[in-house]
Amino acid sequence: MGKYTSYTAGFKLKAGQYALEHGNRAASRHFGVGETSIRYWRDQEKKLKVTKKTRRAFRGAKTGRYPNVEKQLVRHMRELRQDGCAVSLDIVQTEARRIARAQGIKAKEFKASSGWTTRFMWRHGLALRRRTTLCQRLPAAHEDKVADFHSFVVN
Repeated sequence: MGKYTSYTAGFKLKAGQYALEHGNRAASRHFGVGETSIRYWRDQEKKLKVTKKTRRAFRGAKTGRYPNVEKQLVRHMRELRQDGCAVSLDIVQTEARRIARAQGIKAKEFKASSGWTTRFMWRHGLALRRRTTLCQRLPAAHEDKVADFHSFVVN
């Protein structure tokens, strides 16, 4: 068996109730867990009562250090995607830096590194898709550019 074991919320509540009646040390011996775990679970009792009994830990998406920047960036990315534009990590990082500077956040404080960008995407359930040639809109002036290219090649 491994070094670490996770326990369900139901188990933790039973252990906490037993500890309430018999004491932390007795509960520790009875359930075969450390006394500190019993104390910790007793402190968590309110949270454990309102969660699913099969849940094992209280983990989840954390909030970033700059929630206003993230909120505006998510809005911007969704607008780009609705317009059919491809979004890359470089675009996300550049736009994040621009939004941060507009909010008065210094460059030393907020860098929009690749690690930050990856965590930001994960926090907000976003993903970058592989570029395809189908369904991506061409630039607004593409017809003029194509005509200029044709005239260049012919002449």
